[in-house]
Amino acid sequence: MKLYKLPFLILTALLALVLVCANLAPFISPQTFWPLAFLGLAFPLVFVLNFVVLLFWSLRKHKNAYISLAAFVFSMWNVPSFVQINSRNVPSADTNKQLKIVSFNTHYMGAYDYNGGDSGFFFRMLDTLQPDIICLQEFANLGGNYEKPMFKRFFKQYSTFFNVNADAINKTFPTGYGVCIFSKYPIINKGYLELENQNSNLTVFADVLVGKDTVRVINTHLKSIVFDKEDYKTYEELQEAEDSPESYKLKRILFKLKYAFQNRSKQADKIREKLNKSPYKVILCGDFNDSPTSYAYHTIRGHMKDAFKESGMGMSRTYIGKMPSFRIDYILHDPSWNSYHYKTNTLNFSDHKMISCTLLLP
Repeated sequence: MKLYKLPFLILTALLALVLVCANLAPFISPQTFWPLAFLGLAFPLVFVLNFVVLLFWSLRKHKNAYISLAAFVFSMWNVPSFVQINSRNVPSADTNKQLKIVSFNTHYMGAYDYNGGDSGFFFRMLDTLQPDIICLQEFANLGGNYEKPMFKRFFKQYSTFFNVNADAINKTFPTGYGVCIFSKYPIINKGYLELENQNSNLTVFADVLVGKDTVRVINTHLKSIVFDKEDYKTYEELQEAEDSPESYKLKRILFKLKYAFQNRSKQADKIREKLNKSPYKVILCGDFNDSPTSYAYHTIRGHMKDAFKESGMGMSRTYIGKMPSFRIDYILHDPSWNSYHYKTNTLNFSDHKMISCTLLLP
């Protein structure tokens, strides 16, 4: 073997190994072995790099291509979670059997850092979608955001909707409307599904009466990473500077990621435990703060269908903030139902996209 080929062989083997390990991240809790969670997060990048190496060896008709090919084939089951060509319009059916769902991390409607823009677009989109159920995260808190014009307009527009929020469940619990559910249909029961993190990162449920059937709607906001301005600055320095920033800054970011991975896994375990005992079929929406190759997503989804995988189109991307973009917002639902017309919409006051779909009930 020529000497220059040895580094490429080592790189090929390492990339293939990392990619295989990234595929294992959904199955192993970060509480058990947290480094795999970082590999799961890096899955899209590692997958692309492995594919480039596969092309490199294939064009040279070299047997090393089989190393990359094996990792590529092993990883294909994860690809539909990131890219879809499965857009499906809603078929003609009894409208009473359709449920239009919207889920959105509103970033407090830009109450703290909104720089202006066409906020009316948000309401025009809602008018177009005409949702039956709206699940919102980071909607409002006890800081008095309700007096903002956008909140007033929202509450007025949906004054006839039934709703669930943490304050309505427990008046002493300091979370406000951070995680809430608005429903066109009557809510006959409500409560917390889990309270692993005693703040706005929690999970509520509403048992909604749709015709003669009861559907359990769950809205969750899994543990955030809680980056501050200095962390974002460090990330920008990592992108721009030739020399790495001080190691303690990078260690702080890695520690926050590790802590968030582990806390989300605890929430996911609690949610899955309650899902297994649900007396009704489930629609689950929320901001998971984690990618499709994460333990949290895999554990919560279980055998439920993912609306993006059922009827999405193009690259999955719901987080559009300063950090790398991922699909971290989801609409999951009972496997006996079909979902159609999955869409994302960018609103200029949030670092998340609003997601929506139509469920067709049997």
